[in-house]
Amino acid sequence: MYETFFGFKEKPFTLTPDPKYFYPSRAHREAVDHLLYGIREREGFIVITGGVGTGKTTLCRAMLLQLEPDTTTSVILNPILSEDELLRAILLDFGLTAAGATKNDLIAELNEFLLETIVAGRRAVLIIDEAQNLSHGLLEQIRLLSNLETERDKLIQIVLVGQAGLLKQLASPELEQLNQRVSVRYHLNALSFQETCQYIYHRLMVAGGTSGVAMSAGALQAIHAFSQGIPRLINLAADRALLQSFADGSRDVTRRRADAGIASLKGEVAPRGASRVSVRRAVTVALAGAVLPVAAAAWFLTRPREVRPPVQPAGRASATASAPAALPFSVLVGTFATEPEAREVERRLSGHAGDVTVVARRAEPPGADAFSVLVGRYPDMTHAQQARDKLAGEEGFAGARVVRTVEGAGSQQ
Repeated sequence: MYETFFGFKEKPFTLTPDPKYFYPSRAHREAVDHLLYGIREREGFIVITGGVGTGKTTLCRAMLLQLEPDTTTSVILNPILSEDELLRAILLDFGLTAAGATKNDLIAELNEFLLETIVAGRRAVLIIDEAQNLSHGLLEQIRLLSNLETERDKLIQIVLVGQAGLLKQLASPELEQLNQRVSVRYHLNALSFQETCQYIYHRLMVAGGTSGVAMSAGALQAIHAFSQGIPRLINLAADRALLQSFADGSRDVTRRRADAGIASLKGEVAPRGASRVSVRRAVTVALAGAVLPVAAAAWFLTRPREVRPPVQPAGRASATASAPAALPFSVLVGTFATEPEAREVERRLSGHAGDVTVVARRAEPPGADAFSVLVGRYPDMTHAQQARDKLAGEEGFAGARVVRTVEGAGSQQ
């Protein structure tokens, strides 16, 4: 609903585990490395755990894209099955017939397939998501599958992905044999505030860019405080913050708007000072089913307290250190979390969009610097708008907007 308003190609924060939105935080990157290592080294059992909404399923899908072509996978997303049903589901996902009448027939079919796979120089990987829902009986059956091996190699690598309850199950005396066979383990924790900001920025960039939305430090802090760094809750809070801003007709996501959006998630009355009409409109839209997932703000802050001179790379002369007072208008292309990202946009615009300046700005909390890309210096709104219209016609810059340079890139016109 608000995609066009903010210049997105699609909603930035749906709740589906789309691997293109995978944000490689330190913990998520390490988890993927553990998974790939365990699979490539034929380690047998691998266990990945994390709290509800920490991105385990998205992580697995991102990992699948990194597997070598010689890897065959079976992915079980709903393990609440009987022992026979689970075996058949595994076989069918490997592309087998699962025609056996008994459990022994099914295991024999799987064993034959795995032997053919290893003879062909390939790997077979079984991934079971939501593994905390497996009964002790099913976990024991999965352990027995790991007995399928040659004298030198395991025929199948088994990845169990689940919530922290899975660790308690594995620690029980009944599953000691299985627990001893787990050679690779990793537990996902929530994101820090800095990672939360970067996560939000990353998803906005994937959805189409950041130039059409400005999120304040206060909004970012409100989203992190509500979500406690849990990606699913970040998505929910940030989506409602965007929805509130859209309802207010503004591209500036302020602390007040973020608080109002979060209040609607909790079923609370909007914070004092929030627009009651806007909140009512936002909640109505949400209940109508127009916006169920969530989008997020960003690791970029376009309402700075001060504007510093442009950051220049080593050995490069400063072309435009600051905006002359007589030329108060520029086109804001976007604001980015890191200088290299801003420099890449600068490079793309170089030579056909006028003078391009990268401006670093300091914001709260300390260290949350952002880098804005500004194009041109214009004496009046008319000339600046003409430049914006021309720039907006280029791919990736539809959200470009005119700003008052002397007031900072956050001053939308």
